[in-house]
Amino acid sequence: MIKLLKLSSLLLVTLLLQAPVKAQEQITEKPSRSVTVQVDIKQSLMPDDAEQWVLYVYASKPGERMPLANFKGKLSQLPSEIVLHQSMYLLPHLTLQQAENVVIVAKATKSKNPHQKSADDVIGYSVPVSFTSGPHQFISMSIDQHDKTVKK
Repeated sequence: MIKLLKLSSLLLVTLLLQAPVKAQEQITEKPSRSVTVQVDIKQSLMPDDAEQWVLYVYASKPGERMPLANFKGKLSQLPSEIVLHQSMYLLPHLTLQQAENVVIVAKATKSKNPHQKSADDVIGYSVPVSFTSGPHQFISMSIDQHDKTVKK
């Protein structure tokens, strides 16, 4: 019985000592990703009542609409620098870690619902951003058009 207790204790100590090492290995294997986005708006598209407009800036995989990281603010805050980081996900299984390339979308709407589209909505898209050169990326972009997904 004493041998069994000693063996159990030794096994427990060994497992406890290995757990922090494995956790540290996981952290160093995949550093947290972020994209610093410098966003502005084409002056002719800035509405007079910009304080009442909602600004959404999000990263998604190219060709997809599901955000991997997102920010919500006011259109009147532009131009602005926004950092989209790993912890800004909507769903825990869809984060910046799941994509080697992302596109940043900046959309402004007077609607409080980002899914409700209006002919007045304005939008801008970045060029693809790649994480192959590092976990922290920087991009400049502009809201430069009306949302074409809505027919006027």
